[in-house]
Amino acid sequence: MECAVSVRTLSWVRDALAASGDLVRAELRGAEATSWSGVVIDSRGDCAGQLFFALSGEQTDGHRFVANAFRSGCVALVVSDEAAVANENTAPHFLVSDTRRALTSLARAYRTQLGAQVVAITGSSGKTTTKEYVRAVLKSKYRVHANPGNLNSLIGVPMTILAADEDCEYLVCEVGANQRGEIDALAGLLRPGIAVITNIGDAHVGYFGSRDAIAAEKGMLLRHFANGGHAVLPRDDTYFERLNATVQGKVSSFGRSKGADFRLGDIAFVDGRLVFSVNGEPLALAAVGEYNAMNACAAFAVGDICGVDAARMRGAFARVQATPGRGRVDTVAGVTVIDESYNASPSSMRKSIAMLGSLSGGRRIAVLGDMRELGSQTEELHRAVGAEAGERSIDRLYWIGEYGAVVREAARAMRPSAQVDLHTDMPALVAAVAEDARSGDIILVKASRGTRLDEFVAGLLKSLYARG
Repeated sequence: MECAVSVRTLSWVRDALAASGDLVRAELRGAEATSWSGVVIDSRGDCAGQLFFALSGEQTDGHRFVANAFRSGCVALVVSDEAAVANENTAPHFLVSDTRRALTSLARAYRTQLGAQVVAITGSSGKTTTKEYVRAVLKSKYRVHANPGNLNSLIGVPMTILAADEDCEYLVCEVGANQRGEIDALAGLLRPGIAVITNIGDAHVGYFGSRDAIAAEKGMLLRHFANGGHAVLPRDDTYFERLNATVQGKVSSFGRSKGADFRLGDIAFVDGRLVFSVNGEPLALAAVGEYNAMNACAAFAVGDICGVDAARMRGAFARVQATPGRGRVDTVAGVTVIDESYNASPSSMRKSIAMLGSLSGGRRIAVLGDMRELGSQTEELHRAVGAEAGERSIDRLYWIGEYGAVVREAARAMRPSAQVDLHTDMPALVAAVAEDARSGDIILVKASRGTRLDEFVAGLLKSLYARG
């Protein structure tokens, strides 16, 4: 079973924040022994038994919603603006100098209480999927807590730690970054026993400037091991040797290379499932693409390190269901829709296009859109995606966004007959693809999250279900 949510008293929160130097004053209203079960930052979420941290951001200020949070079931409020709780006479609250810093401090204090082994996962792509595979594999034998969705930031990781139960055996945490220093800070907070790097690509290159800088940032995960440590690294990656050289502890590698400790074997897509092997062990996933088999290979390595036998892992992989936006496959009215709409980097986009081109069946259609956070390399990297689409056996490409013309030019430079339709309007894109789609087609959907292709998937499936 996955572990229950953690239980602490408000008096422990008071003492922890006082010890870290964040506490200005605590007003517990006689509720010192009241239990708390985690942290929320949005009063619209499940507030029952939670601590509400009033964080200030670019869009809004959580102090505006403390009354809503308390009335929705939060057991205490953490604020830095005393005026926010002036009218909440019955609400236990903690006045701190800075709510963001206090959140991190509380998570650090709670981390010292956890006996759990921490598995931290980062990389340019595949982090969330690998995290879900690792969670499934470890959960087949142990009590496990993992960050929901992709709560992998300077806010999400502390929230994940504070939601873990004290008797958890493994805490599995995805770690992300879109600026320098984030992974260093989060790894220092987590102090992992096992650190996984999925790959080094070009996601967020606009923030970091180069792949070398991205590799250096991702590599910070390997510098904060608790009691030794074990790194799980991508043997096929051009940065493997550089990462390997920084590890003070054990290293296991995964990949297709002969030198990989956990070697990915032949891959096939059979009856809607990805069939492959790791070190000769046959495995299957409800997914598509070599990259998902590679993510599973990394998870297999973690499971083996943690003492999970191959039979348990085989069953765990078979039960994992891809979530919408992250490789989910739906077949409706004979049309197969591969939903990778949650996010896209240039490297993951090219891998997905290559995967689509390798599939057999009817027409292969790609519905793609702009990639974000690429800085001065934006046009160049979109051009590379267009060239990939032109080179592969893609029957038709639909593109939505600002860089469609660049993509079309590059695709047609590789293959003059390439069919590339450009769109700027989401309803029109849904209508065009729905009208074009026919039984036997395989449709890949992928773009950066800001392109909102999740809305396209919902509209297309609705149309296909109505047809079916």
